Formats: sequence, structure tokens, C-alpha cells
Amino acid sequence: MQSIVLPELHMPDFKKEIRKRVAALQLSPTREAEIVEELSQHLDDQYEQSLSRGATEAEAYGAALTGLAESDLLARELKRVERRVQHEPLTLGNERTNLLGDLSQDLRYGLRMLLKNPGFTIVAIIVLALGIGANTAIFSVVNTVLLRPLPYKDPDRLVMVWEDNSKQGFPRDTPAAANYIDWRDQNHVFEGMAAMVEISLNLTSAGEPERIDGHRVSANLCSLLSVEPQLGRAFLPEEDIPGANQVVIMSHGLWQRRFGADPAIIGKPINLNGESFTVVGVMPRGFQFPTRADQLWIPIAFDAKEAGQRGNHYLEVIARLKPGITLQRAQAEMTTIAGRLEQQYPKTNASIGAVVTPLHEQVVGDIKPALLILLGAVAFVLLIACANVANLLLARAAVRQKEIALRLAVGASRSRLMRQFLTESVLLSVFGGAVGLFLSLAGLDLLKRFIPPNISHAEAATIDAKVLSFTVLVSLVTGLIFGIAPATQAISI
Repeated sequence: MQSIVLPELHMPDFKKEIRKRVAALQLSPTREAEIVEELSQHLDDQYEQSLSRGATEAEAYGAALTGLAESDLLARELKRVERRVQHEPLTLGNERTNLLGDLSQDLRYGLRMLLKNPGFTIVAIIVLALGIGANTAIFSVVNTVLLRPLPYKDPDRLVMVWEDNSKQGFPRDTPAAANYIDWRDQNHVFEGMAAMVEISLNLTSAGEPERIDGHRVSANLCSLLSVEPQLGRAFLPEEDIPGANQVVIMSHGLWQRRFGADPAIIGKPINLNGESFTVVGVMPRGFQFPTRADQLWIPIAFDAKEAGQRGNHYLEVIARLKPGITLQRAQAEMTTIAGRLEQQYPKTNASIGAVVTPLHEQVVGDIKPALLILLGAVAFVLLIACANVANLLLARAAVRQKEIALRLAVGASRSRLMRQFLTESVLLSVFGGAVGLFLSLAGLDLLKRFIPPNISHAEAATIDAKVLSFTVLVSLVTGLIFGIAPATQAISI
């Protein structure tokens, strides 16, 4: 008897169609796979039933897809899976997998939505970049000037010492040379004390004549700051006397610009104000003290007349506290010394005290309020940018109401939709922060030009790890701020 061969049944792949519909719901990989499996089995059964009733393969395939589109089959399956997930025990591994899977889906979907609207995306990124970039540039200066320690060893022990002539309207007056010498010789609270006075000299060596700013300084300045020259040596104590002070230390910038970074410059003479000075050292790159304009230093070398003057007030005095000495104790001792000098020299030192001020406070004292006001101003600019982008997102959310209604109808939760909208907002702010970071580099160079020259280390402002962390934090917070209102309105339909 001849066997009967049945025609082979070619079962269509319904999983591909189901995945297309489920993908828009942004489910976790585990839930999506389960729903696809369940629904594909249901459609396979429906397809076979249609064939058994005499329908063609094309008719059976179309009927199955029509049933998927028109019935509440997908919504019911979603609710069934959600109920099962809510009642099953949640382990740490499953929780981490679900969260990572959901986040990955949210990011991919958010990126696709931003790419679908390039005009909106570009405008929003530019607006955010301007606000975040301005905040980054200002914060980099605030970080360097106000938050970062001064670039010296134990900078908290460095202080400035002034005369207190409040009676004449000068609460921080520049000291006279004789008073400085008495302070230096009579105190027991400082490791060292150095005097400085600004100078401007004509350099006529190695090219065209040039006016160079610098300072006459005590020979111990480098050791007091704990900074050594990059080339050569610091001043010697015996060079800090008249006739032996024809030596000079130059800045790294002057050495490169005027002398071609020639290491053989040490020991060679240069001409300053028509006199010969021997170069004994070159300071490290970036060293700026006491101002950014300084390009050379020579020993102060008081002569007898200058060392005896108490009525000519022109010095700046820096000192380093001994270990364990507090600012209050140093102030008390300097007040005692000033009182003693007032009794000894009543004609010149009447009502003249002494004030001890931390070097950092002295450096940033004048510019601190301006920087804080500027930081507040750019923060306000960023809030305006957030408001503008929030308005754009509100308008965009109104256009997407049909999409939101469909996703709610098939079972997506409102919390999940809100998370998706916030993900898109954070993506926008992160892109804006990345562009703003590049804008801040140009803005930082421009900002440095307006910083007073007495802020000696302000040019060291740069985009470091702390500034990068600040930019990332601002970007994330910004995304949440301007994303909450549109997300809330979008899911309230």
C-alpha cells in the first residue's frame, strides 16, 4: 500500500512582527523575550486554525496579524507579565539586570528620538552649551583662585605683614624699611621674613631694548617660598648687600622669549638700566610672584640710609609661620613689637600697628566678591537656558501625545514613560555639556585677560579633574531641572 505524503507546512515567523511592536514599549530584555515567545505561540495557533478552515497561507497570515493589531491581545499579555513580575521574588542579580537593561533601552530610544528631530536637538544643545560652558569657564577660575591651595609648600603658613595706620586711613599700609628690619630681628613666630619692592628696568641685551617689570627682593625669598630655580641657584645671603647685588634671576618666560631658552645663560651678564647684572638663576615654568607681570628679580640690598628710614612706606613683606604657630599668636606678637617701636620712635611710629594676613586671603581678597558675583550671574544664565529648553520640550511633548497615549494603552506605566522623558532630557544636557566644555576652553583664555595681574597664579586656571566633575554634575542636574516639567505634563494626559 502506497503511503500518503502530506504537504510540508511552512510556519511564518511572527516573532519579527511582534518584536517591531514591542520595541516601542522599551521593555526589559527579559520581559520582551517572554512576551514575544507567548504571543508568537498564540499567533502560530491562530494561523494553523485558519488553515484548517480552508484559508490560504496568505489569508491565514493576514488574519493573524490583523488580530494582533485590532485586539487587546498585546495589552493583556503585558499586564499578565507585569502581574507575574510583581509577585515573583526579586534577587539582586535580577534587579541589576533589569535596571541595566531598562536603562540601555531608554538611552537607545532617547537617542533615536533626538536624531529624528535634528533641528530641535541642535538648538537645544547650543542653548545648553552656552550656559554650561560659561559656568565651566568661571568655575575653573574660581577653583584655581579661591579653592585651590597656593602653589607653594605649606601655603597655609605663608602670611603678609602690613603696617596698621588706620588713623591716617591706611589699615593695611606698606611698611617702612627700618620697621621691617626690626620686625624681622625681634619676632619669634616666623621661620623667615622677606621684603619686596616693585621695579621696572630697561633690558638692552639680546635684541631690542625692552621695559621689564620685576621686584627687588630679600635674598631668602626662594627658601621662604620653598621654590628653587629651574636653572642655576637662588640668591646668596652675601649678595643682599650694596655692591654685591649685581645679580639677577629671570622668569622662565623671559628666558625663553628673549634668550631662546639657552641653558648657558647662567653666569652670563645682561644689561639692565645701563648696568651689568650676572644671571644666576631661571625660575620654573609657571612661577609668578608676587604678580604675573614679574619677569626678573634682584636682591633688595638696603643701604644704610634706606635701612634707617621709618617715614618712607613702600615695601611688601611676606613671612612664613613656624610650625605650630597660629595666626592669632603671630598677630599678638607683631602688635607687641609695633607697640614697642611706637614708644621708641614716637615721631614716625605713632599710632602705627601691625597686621598679619594669610597670603591666600591677601591674594584673593579684592577679586573674591567679583568672582562670586560672576559665578552667580552665569548660574542665572544657565537657569534661563533651562527654561528655554523646557519650553521647547513642552511644545515637543504636545506633538508626541498620540505616541504617549498608544504606549499607555498597551500597558506602559506612567513612571516608565516619565523615566524615558527624563532620559532624553539628560541626554540633551550631556551633549550640551560636552559642547560647552569646548566652548569653555576659549572662554577661559578670554577670561584670564581680565584678571588683575596681582592674582599671580590665575593663569594656571585650567580644565582639571575637579572642573570636569563640576561640568558632569551641572549637566546631569540641568537635564533633570528642565526635563521634569515636560515629562510630568507629557504623562498627565
